[in-house]
Amino acid sequence: MVSFFQRPRDEGNKDPDPDSNDTNSAPGRPSRSTSLSLSKTISISPHDTMKVESSVIAVPGYCTPGAPEWGMKQELQKAAISLDSVSNLHMYIYSPDYVPPDEFSWESFLKAGSDLAEDLARLSDEFPHRPIIFIAHSLGGVLLKKALLLAHENVRDPRFKLVIHCLSGILFLGTPHTSASDKETLLCHNQVLHSCAKISVQKRASKLSSQDATKLATLAAHFEEIANVPILSVFECEESHKIQKFFGTRKRILVNQQLATISANAERLLGIHLSHLELCKLEYIQDLSTGHSARKFIRDLLEDLATRKMQGRKHSDDESLRSLPRPLNPLNLPNIPPMTPIPRADSYGSAHQSSTRLALRPNLPKPGKRSLQRFLAGKTPKLPCFTLSQPSINPDFTGRVDCIRKMDECLLPSASETEQLSTGPRIFALCGMGGIGKTDLAVQYAHLRKDRFDAIFWLEAGGVSQLASNFGQIPTDLQFESAEEAQDLELSIEIAKEWLATTKVAHDQDSDVSSKRPWLLIFDNADNLDIIVDYIPFTGCGSILMTSRDPAAKTDTFENSFGFDMEPLSQVEAAALLRKLTRRQGDALNQDEQDASLTIAKNVDGLPLAMTQMAGFIRKKQLTMREFVQLYNTDARYVQLREDAPPSQQYRYGLTLATTWSFQGLSSTARRLLEVLSFLNPDRIQEDIFLNPDKQNETIWFWDADMFVNARSELLNSSIIKRDMYNKELWIHRLIQTEVRTGMDEQGRYDTFTEAVHLLNERWMPGDLCSQASQRWPLCERLLPHLERAYNLWLEYSKAWESYPVDEVLPSLMNEAAVYLHERGFSQEGKLYLKLSLKLCERGSITHEPLISDMHLTMGALCNETNDAKGCLEHNILCLAKRKEHAEQTGKPDLRLAFAHSQMGIAYMMIKKFAKATEYFKQCDLMLKSLPNLDVDEFGFPVCNLGLAYWVQGELEEADKTLTDLLAQREKRHGTLDRVSYKTGRVLQALGNVRSSKAVEAAKRGDDQTAQRLYDESFVIHTNCLAQYESTLGKFNHRTADACHKLAEHHIRKGEDDVAQDYLDRALGIWGDRSWFKNESARTSFLRGKHLQQMGGRENFENGSRWIQRAIVLRREVGVIDDDKELDTQDFDDLKLSYFEFIKSRAQMLAVQSYDYRVLEQGIQISSRYKTENNSKQQFRHGDIKPAWNL
Repeated sequence: MVSFFQRPRDEGNKDPDPDSNDTNSAPGRPSRSTSLSLSKTISISPHDTMKVESSVIAVPGYCTPGAPEWGMKQELQKAAISLDSVSNLHMYIYSPDYVPPDEFSWESFLKAGSDLAEDLARLSDEFPHRPIIFIAHSLGGVLLKKALLLAHENVRDPRFKLVIHCLSGILFLGTPHTSASDKETLLCHNQVLHSCAKISVQKRASKLSSQDATKLATLAAHFEEIANVPILSVFECEESHKIQKFFGTRKRILVNQQLATISANAERLLGIHLSHLELCKLEYIQDLSTGHSARKFIRDLLEDLATRKMQGRKHSDDESLRSLPRPLNPLNLPNIPPMTPIPRADSYGSAHQSSTRLALRPNLPKPGKRSLQRFLAGKTPKLPCFTLSQPSINPDFTGRVDCIRKMDECLLPSASETEQLSTGPRIFALCGMGGIGKTDLAVQYAHLRKDRFDAIFWLEAGGVSQLASNFGQIPTDLQFESAEEAQDLELSIEIAKEWLATTKVAHDQDSDVSSKRPWLLIFDNADNLDIIVDYIPFTGCGSILMTSRDPAAKTDTFENSFGFDMEPLSQVEAAALLRKLTRRQGDALNQDEQDASLTIAKNVDGLPLAMTQMAGFIRKKQLTMREFVQLYNTDARYVQLREDAPPSQQYRYGLTLATTWSFQGLSSTARRLLEVLSFLNPDRIQEDIFLNPDKQNETIWFWDADMFVNARSELLNSSIIKRDMYNKELWIHRLIQTEVRTGMDEQGRYDTFTEAVHLLNERWMPGDLCSQASQRWPLCERLLPHLERAYNLWLEYSKAWESYPVDEVLPSLMNEAAVYLHERGFSQEGKLYLKLSLKLCERGSITHEPLISDMHLTMGALCNETNDAKGCLEHNILCLAKRKEHAEQTGKPDLRLAFAHSQMGIAYMMIKKFAKATEYFKQCDLMLKSLPNLDVDEFGFPVCNLGLAYWVQGELEEADKTLTDLLAQREKRHGTLDRVSYKTGRVLQALGNVRSSKAVEAAKRGDDQTAQRLYDESFVIHTNCLAQYESTLGKFNHRTADACHKLAEHHIRKGEDDVAQDYLDRALGIWGDRSWFKNESARTSFLRGKHLQQMGGRENFENGSRWIQRAIVLRREVGVIDDDKELDTQDFDDLKLSYFEFIKSRAQMLAVQSYDYRVLEQGIQISSRYKTENNSKQQFRHGDIKPAWNL
């Protein structure tokens, strides 16, 4: 691949043939040597070799006022008259014979820039020691950029080296540079062209020439790399009625600050209240309030040149030659001033609020599940299958006979299979306050009715992460997947949903008894009903039991749902439970003891959890029932609690009293363990969190094994916690946790929370966005519920802890949680953790590396994954700034800085600034090549991104070579279709896209044989891409859906309709109803609808119309409003060609609700207002709705 410094000259850089016929020239056009002519020499003082003698070159725009009308001579005289160090100023005017407006094209226009480069070379060769100052107006500045860029690209030529040597400063007057996207840049240039020359140009972004957009955007991006001289960029401000109008009625602003800004280090900006055509009036280029003006800029340049001459320095310090690239910035990319991330309204909240579902109209089709059905068709589940929280029935369980009868009436399998299929699963909710015994009843019921169900799955629904983990375990429990195969959590969840939704009850043909029994799902602690909605199967033969403190769970949330509010045990039942728990039953218990047990039950209102706490205290102290009653009645705490307890809090009073007694007498070590447990997820607390499994890595946070065992035993003996000795896990009731935390002072709460966070941090295995290491996933999956708990507890106590310092381990751990969630396909949820992490660093003034840049890099990746273009750019700007600052301390690039450039390229791809993205990918590539002993695997992401950038801009040969070389490099390192990383799949997907685009070009040339060969190559490559994605990411990753969509397009072209529909169905099933995949889902829905209509038949046509309507609904939901009458199917009449014509749209984001990204790049505060592109008249094409860049 040709490097930036060795790029060959384009055809405009060759010496012209003076006898050639230029079709763009008017008859009698003079030779190019006269295009740059000396207009006037201004003598300032007598000639002296020690004085400055400079050339000032004017470059007028296209169809704009000529240089003689600028007042240039007068302004140069006024700028230099007081400078004794200036002798002569030589005024030159560049006056090419532009083609007439009716023959204009951007290609022919830019060729004039090539001619200007040759003229500058001649001038510099003639006057090698004379500095050059440029003044360019309007589009003339575009020609100047082209000329200077060609000079830099050919700096090895001594003539062009002199041009760079003489370059001293540039004054741009209303010259457009770059806008929010490449096509937006072309659109802005077209508006200037139309205003100046009245040329009819394309004003709709969807119709713009991609080739022209690429040319102008690439020119702007490359010029930013060479702009090392002083520059004054003048732009148009709002109209001022105090300024005289020279050219008629004032026009609207054409070149505003964002469009004019080059982002060069030595650039100054100046806004003037003049129209675009008036900006060439140098006399009026001044801001009286600041003192800045064109005249002052020129004077400053001349003074600087005089100083340099006196000091014997060269005009440009040779820095702009770039012959020796700086290692930290090989391409001399401009700095982007960082800015503080802009808070969003949804920045903070409970972790369970992260998932949003797509609200579709009831009559619209839903994504299909045929691929899941095919997967399950070849699998036989292992039945019966029971996964319960407790391995056996509870021998101490007491009462609740009526409750169990009511549960049977709802949950037991229906005698009529038809009734079950028509109504779907039956749902029963056990509601009531904490400690009432909901979980114990659910456990008892599951064990009592195991013979009535083929499968019972216990699901901890107290948190998002724990529920996802438990639900994703179902396919492994059923032996649909092995533990090694179950790497894709999303896939495992979808498999479980599909099996539950489609399982049928089979009846023995010879009897009325079912030979296949239904399933039972138990959602325990489903206090937040929102988080379980995605896991409720609304079809299938089964039953669902929930325990919840939310009374709405009974009837208000789901169809076919029933339930009741549990009451405390009666005094008789509660007393019986107490006697069971204290092991005092039978004839040995006299009447007085029985009466005492009734008294205790009355005092704590029959609350089962309170009875358990009391029993633990009685056993521990070896008291009789009567002795306990006497202590109870004389304790001052009892009196105070009884007096303070309002009637509405009587249940809470009983629990508080019980826990107060049960904590009495605990050793300091047991109390400390209990306090730490109160800050962890209450279910399945792994004991190895406290015990260091790696003896080589001792820290102050791990517990001594003997100390831990003793403390654990004390808590177990007091009935405060429970233990699963086989899995070495602890369990503690949520209300006990709350009571423990409530009983601590604020400092104690904060210190204990910090200890819990450090313990989790010691056990957590760090992640890496580049490696996606799946071997750590099992451990992280077990620990994530505790991180979720830490997240929510911090939100709960954040205000109370404002005065305490932020321990940097907490934001670091939140960042780790986000990385893990990103790896498992839950990027949207991960963003919540990162937002908190960034807020914590801001609050604690934590600024050190690498933590801060890592968090911004992670957030940029998550924003990219969830189609948040603004967030992606914002955080990658901050990441790059931090890593540049850190690298400057050593003066050497490193892997982290290289990848930050690659991520910046991705951010620019998302906002459709492909030319700029290309430069960042190239910079990353150059940095990686400069690093010693680098694993070739590190080139996977950035070089693939570079190939994609070439492809989007139509540089197909460059893209093909880049990707082909990269694929060969990876195959040499890892073999064909490796399973090391999905990087290979990304290369294959990109290469398949390139070959498809090349096939289109061949078909346009009439070379059908080459087109067919390229189509076939693309099909094979995309097929391999899908296989590679499935082996590394799983069958339900969004990248897998991308590959399915591509293969569907191939099969449509091949006329294989059923196969194409299968792939479209599979892609839609993966997109699902997740809001951040609306673009992708809409695009695939539209393709499916158009294909169904093309297949023929009334049913297909009607079904296709529904899918098209779904796409339109989604299109509107992402902000694009179309008039229905404008939606014309003629754009899709021939899918065999049109889908290839629109294949490049894969790289384009919807231009809706987009911020002005130029503002973001410049570090200027962004307005909270969105601007929406006017799409009211835009025709609807299936390429218009595109998935964002998921790179």
